[in-house]
Amino acid sequence: RYELKMAINGRLLPNARNWLRLHPAGFRTAYPTRLVNSLYLDTPHLNALTANIIGVSDRQKLRLRWYGDFQQNPVIQPVLELKFKHNLVGGKQRFALSEPLDLRQPWSIILATLSEQVPSKWRPLLTAASQPTLINQYHRDYFVTPDSQIRATLDYAQKAWDQRLSPRPNWHHPLPSDDLLIIEIKGDVAQAERLEAIMAHFPAQRTRNSKYANGLLASL
Repeated sequence: RYELKMAINGRLLPNARNWLRLHPAGFRTAYPTRLVNSLYLDTPHLNALTANIIGVSDRQKLRLRWYGDFQQNPVIQPVLELKFKHNLVGGKQRFALSEPLDLRQPWSIILATLSEQVPSKWRPLLTAASQPTLINQYHRDYFVTPDSQIRATLDYAQKAWDQRLSPRPNWHHPLPSDDLLIIEIKGDVAQAERLEAIMAHFPAQRTRNSKYANGLLASL
């Protein structure tokens, strides 16, 4: 899929919602707002983070994705995702875990439980990306055009927790973070020109943005 992003000040959330609702593309609400969580796994030398920072055109990252308030219910039912990107074109492979993970357990047990559940083709990825690095969380609004060809998401109220120095999942000591709001529009590669035209109607500039990189760089 072809992906375009904008990052703006979080105080502009009402404005951003109006930009989408009043956009000539006719965006409408696609799903109810959800609380999105991701656990990122990287190599011990943080190869995925480095690739993002230096702007490698072909890169990938491994994460677990789930929804809801994990602080209230730390037993989660996540999906393992391999995200890959070539310039502005991105995609993902997904595997839904059959058994839940308990975020109250040590990382050693969580990662062993994860490895036991995944198909063999995923295990080399987990072996390489063996370091839990970051948990992030945000609210996401979902929009779609009337023909369902173009989707838009609005991410806000972001939080992040560094996992690198903790033997267990850390969700008690959040990292400092900029109050950023992310608008992303996406569609099939065949819709690239239409996506560019839609983006041009927003009163903000297109930017690169990585929640993973932003979160970890806040810890430096």
